[in-house]
Amino acid sequence: MKKSTGSSIMVSELPGPYVEVTAAFTNKKQMQNRGMTLLDHSSVTVDGQRAVLLDVEQPAYGTLFRKWMLAIERPGGTALIVAAFPKAEVKQGEELKAAILAATFGKRSDPADALAFVVTPVAPFQVAKVMGQNMILSPDGQLSLKDENQPFLVLGLSASEDLTIADQRAFAEHRVSKTATIKSITVEQTSPITIGKLSGFATTANGVGENAATPLTIYQILLFDKSGYCVIQGITPTAQRDTYIPIFQQIAKTFRMKESHDRR
Repeated sequence: MKKSTGSSIMVSELPGPYVEVTAAFTNKKQMQNRGMTLLDHSSVTVDGQRAVLLDVEQPAYGTLFRKWMLAIERPGGTALIVAAFPKAEVKQGEELKAAILAATFGKRSDPADALAFVVTPVAPFQVAKVMGQNMILSPDGQLSLKDENQPFLVLGLSASEDLTIADQRAFAEHRVSKTATIKSITVEQTSPITIGKLSGFATTANGVGENAATPLTIYQILLFDKSGYCVIQGITPTAQRDTYIPIFQQIAKTFRMKESHDRR
C-alpha cells in the first residue's frame, strides 16, 4: 500500500511462532545478514496483542531507507507490518509509525483472494501459506522452513513501487545472492525470460544452508513491470535439483497478474 513517493507499507503473515520470529528480528547479526541494520527495538501492544517494534535501516536502489517493522503475535503465526521511507523524510517516518501502531485486525477471510496474481500449483506442490502478497508452495502443502531438505517455492511482489532499476540482470543476480538462510551463494547462470505479458530474468544459483550446510540450489525468476517486479523463487537441495527445478519452471509458466491488479 503506497503512502507517498518513496514510501510504502506492506502487511504479511509469517509462518512460525511469535517468540521464534521476534528472536530472529531482534538479533543484530541475523538482521545484518539480511542487509539491514537494527537501530532499536521495543515491546508494544497492538490491538490487544503483544508486539515488537523495530527501527531498521537498509540501503536500496541508491537510497538509504528507514523501516518501522512491527511483528505482532497472531493465532498460528506472526503478523508483520513494514513501513519503509527515505531516511531524510523524518516527518513522514513519524506518521508511518503512528499508522502501523494503530493497526487493528478484522475477521479472517481467504488470504488468496487479496493476491494480485494467480498461479497453478503442479504436483506434488500445494499452497502451504499465503502472507500478504506472497504465496509459499511446498510438497503436499507441508512447510518447515528449518528443514533444508524440503524444497519450496515462494511467489510474490516487490514491496516498494516506482522502482528505477537500470540494470535488471545485475539486480536479479544481486537479489538472488541475498537469499535469506543461504550462504556462500554463487550465480550459475542468468538468462532472459518472458511469462505472459511480463519479461525479466531467470537465475540459477548455488549455496549452502545456514543451519546444516546442506548444498542448495536456487531457481529465481524476476519479472519487471512499471511498479517494480514480481518474484518467483524456488529452493531445493542440490541433490534433487533435476527433479524440482523443472517443476518450479512449470509452475512459473502459469503465473499471471490479475486484471484488477495489472501493474504494467
